[in-house]
Amino acid sequence: MRAKANLDEVTRMNADPAGQASRATSGVRWAVVVTATFAAVAVVALSAWWLLQPSRDSREGVRLHAEAQNFPWSRAPAGTEAAPLGAPPAAAAAPPSPAAAGPAAFDLCGLGRIVVPASAPERDGGDLAGLPAPVGRFPLQEAQARLLQTLSAGDAKLRVAARLLQQPADVDPAAEASWARGLLADAMASRDAQALRWAGAACPFVDDELGCRQRLARARVQAEPANALHWLDWANEEPEAADAAWAGLARAQYWREQPLGLAGLLLRAVPADVPGYLMSTLAVDAMSRDVAFPAPPLSLALQRCPARVGGSGSASAGECERLARLLVERGDSVQALMLGRELGEHIGWAAPQLQRLDEEVDLLQKQEHHWSVDERRPLGCETVDSQRSHIAAVEREGELAVLRRNLAVARAPR
Repeated sequence: MRAKANLDEVTRMNADPAGQASRATSGVRWAVVVTATFAAVAVVALSAWWLLQPSRDSREGVRLHAEAQNFPWSRAPAGTEAAPLGAPPAAAAAPPSPAAAGPAAFDLCGLGRIVVPASAPERDGGDLAGLPAPVGRFPLQEAQARLLQTLSAGDAKLRVAARLLQQPADVDPAAEASWARGLLADAMASRDAQALRWAGAACPFVDDELGCRQRLARARVQAEPANALHWLDWANEEPEAADAAWAGLARAQYWREQPLGLAGLLLRAVPADVPGYLMSTLAVDAMSRDVAFPAPPLSLALQRCPARVGGSGSASAGECERLARLLVERGDSVQALMLGRELGEHIGWAAPQLQRLDEEVDLLQKQEHHWSVDERRPLGCETVDSQRSHIAAVEREGELAVLRRNLAVARAPR
């Protein structure tokens, strides 16, 4: 019956062409209406979804915070972008002002140029100023932990360096005393003059501070008897040993402070996959620690050497002249040059010679930070590589030789 009804309908349609066309037109209109309705619903839904989304900067800030918590060393976190070749210099790594609008760009050696959205999470201060914690404080802490692990697993000298980086805060005397005992034990075990000098940082935290300094000074002159620095330090720490210390100064062959010794040691121990901008930050911290070991005063030499020609003193003029020239000619630091100039004036060097030394010291001190070649990109690869080369050269040749060479280059005609 249903088949017959369908057949009748088909027969009627074939017999009535106008009705057939009318039904076809109604079908098309119905399809158009349905399609338009679905399109309108889609547009409304899409608009509502878009209005509910955060801004582009906000989305980038969320990605920067969420995806970069444990970002691998080999890539920058999401939300950053590398600078194209020939791009203009980025702004210096400094916190943007509160009124600053838009993202801030930073050149980070090992990551490239990153762009930090204005809405990024909290930013760090200090050497990593302006960087969000995921590319600043967090990876720096991880790099420090890995560095300490490497140093602590090394020989006694490396363990001394590790302990220097782990000095406890001055709120727990028991922890400070324990730290000092460990540092002194490792230094004595190392029998290394440089490590023994570093270990002087422990003496204020032991019961017998003076005895601690004296023991370290005696160990240093035994470890490196050719170095005048140790004999002069011993004389200052133990005046009763002045005669023996002066005899050691008379035999000394050079003056070696190794001004960036700690920084160089730490750079060699940093794992190779740590980005350059973090290596540089660790090196700057080590350089600040290096300057905490100043040269000793010339008290013994000034007491024993006759003041100018004809003055009284227990040392011969030849001994004093030799020591002054050793400081000026065979020292490795600007401090040694200044001490030599001081002793030279004391024993009567001519005014023109002293003036030349004054001028040289002034010029060399201006060269001391020669490696900071681009203040606009303090963590960029050019600055990082220059810093690393400077530290290695100072370790290899001595600060004085490197600064003198830099000065000669700066003075050369272009």
